[in-house]
Amino acid sequence: MKPVIKNLRTTALACASLLATTLFSTTTLAQTTTPATLPSSFMGTYQLTYQSTSSASPIANNTKLQLVLAPGGVMCVAGYNLTNPFQKAGNTLETFWSETKSGISLAVVNLNGNFHEINVMSGSAFVGQMTGSKISTATSCSGTPVTPAAPVVDPAKIEQVFTQAQQKLAQYFPGTGASTTQKNGDYTYRFYQGTGIYLAINNGEVYVMGGAFGNTPIKQGPLETILSELTKMQVSIPAIPSGDARLVVTGRVGTSGINVDIGAITLDNVPMVSGSDVDSVKKAVEDQYKTAGITGTIAVTLISSSSTQTVFNIKFNGVINQSGFTMTQNYDITYTYTKK
Repeated sequence: MKPVIKNLRTTALACASLLATTLFSTTTLAQTTTPATLPSSFMGTYQLTYQSTSSASPIANNTKLQLVLAPGGVMCVAGYNLTNPFQKAGNTLETFWSETKSGISLAVVNLNGNFHEINVMSGSAFVGQMTGSKISTATSCSGTPVTPAAPVVDPAKIEQVFTQAQQKLAQYFPGTGASTTQKNGDYTYRFYQGTGIYLAINNGEVYVMGGAFGNTPIKQGPLETILSELTKMQVSIPAIPSGDARLVVTGRVGTSGINVDIGAITLDNVPMVSGSDVDSVKKAVEDQYKTAGITGTIAVTLISSSSTQTVFNIKFNGVINQSGFTMTQNYDITYTYTKK
């Protein structure tokens, strides 16, 4: 293999590693939400049966229960009065209610304007479903809500989340310029001046806010789950041979309908490439995605090529298997090499 091709493959592998790292942010850190309401026809009392095969389920299988959907965004079930329903970006079929201290979310599925089921989530993991039908139009909630005790969180694990995030997701949480660990009410947090983002833990839940995530705290999931995902994440970027070009990688990465801009990833002093090297780039990226457990179709298109600049685009559509779930993925990435 010619040296230029070998160098190009090494550079492409490095870029692919950076993009693979972004998977965590698109599956976990980009769950933006908006307030939601259900149709008035959904209001009433439901008789439901819970079904689950998950060992992590907080409810026993085949439990029968009544649930009330009331005007004003109120859900009453099992002694809980839940409010403030929301929808997640890209998902208009489910309306969510969350019990923040336990980490349990209930998602009412609206299928063609009709009640279909209620999905039960523990953090970001699906654990079961409530199925049944409305038995009356009564919307009165009785009983006193039961508030579980706040979970006891090991401070050492909070520090591990900060450390792992800075190592594995430095594009969002750069260690340089980061604040020390601080407290504000129930929140333990660090502020990352370089990106304007807060990373915080409150009652065992991980939140992000600021920068690309907006001015409202966005819950990411239980601390244990987030720490596990960060610990498993592999970030191994091959050494890049020196050269006389600058590479800028831009574009969008999508997961299950949620699309985010990756920002500009810039690598200096890399080898210059030509239009004839595109096939080698495709092979390098395919190899990297395969290593990351991603399968699908990759299309590489040469946009332009001259003695001073080469630009090509990578489009990918496929799936990734993560934590037992299969999620759709789509990338639209542009690589721009410019001779300095």
